[in-house]
Amino acid sequence: MFKYGFIMAGGQGKRLRPLTSAIPKPLLPVGDKPIIQFIIEHMRDSGISEIFVSVNYKKEIVKSFLRDGSRYGVRITYIEESEITGTAGSLTLLPEDFEDQILVSNGDLICDVDYRTINEMLAQCDLVLTGIEKQVPVDFGVLQTNGSSELVSWEEKPKLKYIINGGIYGVSKKVIGYIKNNIPRNQHIDMPTLWGIMKDNGMKLAVHIHRGKWHDVGRMEDYMALTERGEEIT
Repeated sequence: MFKYGFIMAGGQGKRLRPLTSAIPKPLLPVGDKPIIQFIIEHMRDSGISEIFVSVNYKKEIVKSFLRDGSRYGVRITYIEESEITGTAGSLTLLPEDFEDQILVSNGDLICDVDYRTINEMLAQCDLVLTGIEKQVPVDFGVLQTNGSSELVSWEEKPKLKYIINGGIYGVSKKVIGYIKNNIPRNQHIDMPTLWGIMKDNGMKLAVHIHRGKWHDVGRMEDYMALTERGEEIT
């Protein structure tokens, strides 16, 4: 099982302003806990004992609240970004002697994703993404043709299904080594860019489809759904 976790907690949370003008997004409360506490406790309960937390925006507030992590039963080490470097860019700031696989999570998620399954998949893969299935209703009849004027199918008000990125990643030792040796520290690089680099270098990439609970709290409407409408959190 993963020993190490990494939580991205340095973003400005612009979509949650004015709330985040005073409070950094990871510390916004949902019920009786801040968002990041749900993530830390889920990591801890999955066997992760060492957690890196990347900080930038209002970092002193985050550090003052979480401290060394001992009250949550983990040890927290802070990765201080001089500027926003993106999810993959933050990994360049891991300690020089870090040479292990790691579970990486965005700092605005509340979920019950099975980290153990991601860990098992890393035995065969280099990078595992978490996928969340979404359905979008279409309020019209959808027509398909054969490339000319012939009607092939007609589906009235269908629900389109697709898989979105869930913001949780299993990163292998091999990928960590590649990042350290090939990507300059503090360079901005997001996960889609890293994915492309890994693919071009012949690494094995996989998706774990999570069908349980998953709440992205990055938008005001999502945050209000959890806090005002009383949706079940865990």
